[in-house]
Amino acid sequence: MQYLAKLTIIGLLLFLLSSCQALQTGRTGPSWLDHPYDKSYDAQTYLCAVGSGSTREKAVDAALTGLSEIFNSEVSSQTQVTSLSTATKDEQGMMQFTEASELLEVGSVQTNTEAIIGAEVVNTFINDVGRVFVRVALNRAHAIELYRSQVSPLSSSLSQIKTKAALASDPLRSYVHLVHARSIAVQEQALLDILQVLEKKSQPSVLVALDRQLTDLAQSISISVQVRAEDTATEQMLHAAFAQGMQKLGFTITDEAGDAVLEINYDVQPINMPDSPYRYARYFLSVQLKGHGERYVSYEKNDREAALSESDAIAKALRNATTTAVDEVRTLLLQTLEAET
Repeated sequence: MQYLAKLTIIGLLLFLLSSCQALQTGRTGPSWLDHPYDKSYDAQTYLCAVGSGSTREKAVDAALTGLSEIFNSEVSSQTQVTSLSTATKDEQGMMQFTEASELLEVGSVQTNTEAIIGAEVVNTFINDVGRVFVRVALNRAHAIELYRSQVSPLSSSLSQIKTKAALASDPLRSYVHLVHARSIAVQEQALLDILQVLEKKSQPSVLVALDRQLTDLAQSISISVQVRAEDTATEQMLHAAFAQGMQKLGFTITDEAGDAVLEINYDVQPINMPDSPYRYARYFLSVQLKGHGERYVSYEKNDREAALSESDAIAKALRNATTTAVDEVRTLLLQTLEAET
C-alpha cells in the first residue's frame, strides 16, 4: 500500500496549493452549483464535482466523494461496454457474453477520496445562511501523468514476480509467487481503472488475467488428504474440513497419489478432574504437507477443551481441530512457502 500512501501525500500537497480566490457569497448561487462544467472547466479537459457542508473542509470532503462516485460509475459503465463487445452467438443463435461477470467485478474500482490526486478547489460559495459550497476540478492531462508515474513501478514489480513464478522449482511455490503478485495487481488495476476514466479508453485487465492464471495453476495442483484418528467418523470430519480448506486455495483434492499429500494425525483423550464440575478433553493434532521429496509445512497443536460432559468436551475439541486449525494450516502454508521462495 506504499504507492497509495504516496498518492495521498501528493494529493494533500496539491490541495494546499489549490486556489481559494474564487470566493462568492450571497443569496443567489452561481451557475456551477447546478452545472459543474462551463467554459472555464469543460468536461473534455476536466472532471468536476460539487460538494457542500457546514464548513469548507466538509464541503471539500463532499466534493471529493462526488468525484469518487464519478470514477466508480464511469469505470463500471465503460467496463460494461467492453464486456458487451465480446458478445458472440451460440449454435442456437442466442447471444453469449464471454467473461462479463469477471470484467464487471474489476470495473467496480470503488475509488476512495485518498486515491484522487491532482484535484483542486476552484470555486467556493457561501450562501446567506452560512452553508459552504465548493467546486473541485481535476485536470485530466495532469492527473494522467501523475497516475502513469505510479503504474510503471507496479507493472515492473508484477512482471518480476511472475517471472519468479515461472522459474520456481515446483507448482506450489509458483502458486505462492502468484498470490503475492495478486496484491500488486490489485493496486495496479485500481490505477488503471482510474486512467480508464481520465483517458476515456479501456485499459488492460491485469487482475482478470492474473486471477485466471492463478486459478488454472491451483487447479493443476492435486493434493491427497490422509487422516489417522481413533474412529472412522472423526477421520471423515477431519478429511472433509482440511480438504475444503485446501480447495479454498484452489487446489484439487484427489483420492489417488497427487502432487502433494496432506498427512493428518489426530488423538483425543478425556481428562477427569475430581474437584472440577467440568469434564475435559485434551487433543493433539499434527499436520504435514509433503511433496517432491520434501516437507513443505509442519503444524502441531496440543490443546484442552472443557464442557459439562465428557462427550461434549470431546466434540468441542474436534470442532476446534476442524475450524481454527484448518485456517491456521492454510495461513502457515502460504507464509512458509513465501519465506522459502
